[in-house]
Amino acid sequence: MKNGYIALLLCAATALWAQPSNDSLNMRALLHYPVSQWGISGADPDCADIWGYSDSATGTEYAIIGNRKGTLVVDISNPNAPSNELWVPGTNSLWRDIKTWDHYAYVVHDVPSGANPPYNGLLIIDMDSLAQNRWKFVKLPVPRASGQVDTLARAHNIFVDENGILYAFGSNVGVGGAILIDVAADPWNPVAVGLYDGHYFHDGVARNDTLYGAGLYSGIVVVNVTLKSNPSMVTSWATPSNFAHNCWLSDDGNTIYTTDEVANGYITGYDISDLSNVDELWRHQVQPNTSLIPHNAHVAGNHVVTSYYTFGVHVLDSEFPELPVLVGYYDTSPMSGGGYFGNWGAYPYLPSGRILVSDMEEGLFVIEPEYPEVSRLKVQLGHITSGSSIVYGNITAKDFVYFKNGGDTLYANADGVVVYSAAQATNDTLIYPFMYQMGMQVSGPGDDSVYVNLASGLYPHDTLIGSWAWTVDEKNPAPFMVNTSETHWTLVFGDEARPNLILGLNSLDGKEIWKEAWTRNRSYTIPFPEAKGLYVLSFRSIDGHEGAIRVLRP
Repeated sequence: MKNGYIALLLCAATALWAQPSNDSLNMRALLHYPVSQWGISGADPDCADIWGYSDSATGTEYAIIGNRKGTLVVDISNPNAPSNELWVPGTNSLWRDIKTWDHYAYVVHDVPSGANPPYNGLLIIDMDSLAQNRWKFVKLPVPRASGQVDTLARAHNIFVDENGILYAFGSNVGVGGAILIDVAADPWNPVAVGLYDGHYFHDGVARNDTLYGAGLYSGIVVVNVTLKSNPSMVTSWATPSNFAHNCWLSDDGNTIYTTDEVANGYITGYDISDLSNVDELWRHQVQPNTSLIPHNAHVAGNHVVTSYYTFGVHVLDSEFPELPVLVGYYDTSPMSGGGYFGNWGAYPYLPSGRILVSDMEEGLFVIEPEYPEVSRLKVQLGHITSGSSIVYGNITAKDFVYFKNGGDTLYANADGVVVYSAAQATNDTLIYPFMYQMGMQVSGPGDDSVYVNLASGLYPHDTLIGSWAWTVDEKNPAPFMVNTSETHWTLVFGDEARPNLILGLNSLDGKEIWKEAWTRNRSYTIPFPEAKGLYVLSFRSIDGHEGAIRVLRP
């Protein structure tokens, strides 16, 4: 396993890791529905996990929330008037987990409380027949390889894959690995079709006949489940805090996100595009050294939505998995610090975009996110030597760049790389004050700069090259686009009016290669110079608009 992760908490000058100072960021509560308002005499004050369901025919959206003493289905289509549609009482258990397939909800509980408590097995709710109160408990027979037949009486968690295979994790069968149950053929009468019993799994996710089990102290365990009757282990790896509680896949299946359910635990991202060489990309703590505990992470499009116990619901923008950005949170709990209190689960898959949240003490929340644009930028610093070659790196061991208007100072790492991210669009000029850092003067002809226009969907990688004789001043954006072909650059003017520019091409050591006027046509062709590499293309208009950009001759 590769371990080239970014310790994101140490990345300088990025808004991702700013310490939250309020109880919400880019999210608002549309509904708070505590147990005291449910009007159900048998309900307990403590809640467990949550899932959602949307009726495709009517558009009605439901929350399905687990409670210590049962399961509640609530119509939350109108957050101002939640409507209880079904209450199913169950054995007294702290743990209740829910998933859906087709128009059925499946619910399990873990070890119940009390003396000689009943075990309910698997609860099935027909979401199309709520008015008819159609639900049932089933205790499925689970065949073992030895010929023994066990019975599914309890489980800690469940997951249903795209083929309608339900995985029951942490059950009473064997060591508590994964029971594979077919709910596609007959959702009302499911059948166990396989068992993986090599490790205990607390939770898991499966796709394309591959199961990723969160095995607590065993880490993430990958299992090939192509042959349901004979699953086989593929690989495994440890998570940062050695307590892999939960995991979830990105939409493209190339990244997996895990949570370590311990004080000061991490949300961690891994590149799993090559299972023979899993690469840890980053690890994240929302507030280090406060004993906060992450619980369950789910991926909805570009967002990793995590229930974070006393911190609340927490959202990272993961459009570029190697550099996530904190874009939202909502604190559902009056408690703080460590402890297993507060936000148990967050369901981000409703068509409306709303997020369903269960808080152990506070009940049900319906949250509406308002995600911002996200800026990302990676810049490699370098400088020109006396021999006109480029050397990349951190020449002073404390090189920095800064935004002209924003004023933020960004420090480079040991390799001279600056990484910037922010939960907002960024339009500014990034300046590399090379001469100042070399102890020469406040600014000088050897400085470099680049104009950036950053928003969601973009993660440019650029370079800033300092020199002793030449500056690239991109404080003003160029009024044209540059297209690179095999033999030349083509400049395309952005306005309908004719261009009226003086152009110049220089090498990075300041030598002028040519200089011409561009006064006709909206496009202009510049043949490549003989030598490959970076060049400086300067422009100046009669109205005083001037600047320079770097162009690459491949």
